[in-house]
Amino acid sequence: MISLGGVSKVYEGAYEVHALRDVHLEIEAGEYVAVMGPSGSGKSTLMNIIGCLDRPTSGSYVLDGREVAGLSDDQLAQVRNQVIGFVFQTFNLLARQTALRNVELPMVYRGASPAERRRRALEVLEQVGLADRVHHRPTQLSGGQQQRVAVARALVGQPAFVLADEPTGNLDSRSGQEVMTIFGRLNRAGITILLVTHDERIAAHAKRVIRLMDGRIVSDERNPEPLDPETELQRLVSQPAAGAVASAGAGGGSA
Repeated sequence: MISLGGVSKVYEGAYEVHALRDVHLEIEAGEYVAVMGPSGSGKSTLMNIIGCLDRPTSGSYVLDGREVAGLSDDQLAQVRNQVIGFVFQTFNLLARQTALRNVELPMVYRGASPAERRRRALEVLEQVGLADRVHHRPTQLSGGQQQRVAVARALVGQPAFVLADEPTGNLDSRSGQEVMTIFGRLNRAGITILLVTHDERIAAHAKRVIRLMDGRIVSDERNPEPLDPETELQRLVSQPAAGAVASAGAGGGSA
């Protein structure tokens, strides 16, 4: 599905910045891959190139059998709309629109009919557990719910793969795990998941972990025992709240 051959990215300016250096990477359909690395390692640049948001300075990027370098800007926009589902750390929802309208938006760009847009949007909102929040605006939703709306928006066009950039970065542990549970279900259904994260425990859900340093892949390893998202969510749900623990401790001291 994704094939990078000798990809490099150089940003020109007062001095050259080599964000990626001779990257070779193959990702097959149905994989679940996490990309990790410190700030400045090149992981965001790699994601931008894979997501057709940027072009490599040199090297080859073949997506679903098509050489990306030869595509026009309009063709790249079509690929982003029809092949890739994006999930960002900051949600990127339209504040004045309902969850339903936010999720419908990619289908508008496809020229889908109002009836088809609504049908698909309601379907994926139910899939992420928000069937009762379709008419809520982002300000009426929690952070975790907003991210689930963003996941639904990524899924509405039935993409070949989902590209998630720090999808749990702005969420508390439980909300983040709810999102990871959705990703786990999607991958079991055959959808390719590619996520960027700085969190080792989030990366541990993936079946393959790639690490970058100074624009190069320094390790690419299979994870023989990925975390089970349902089990992790249940563990978090069963944990007592911090306030409850503190109250219990205070009560025990006065007995």
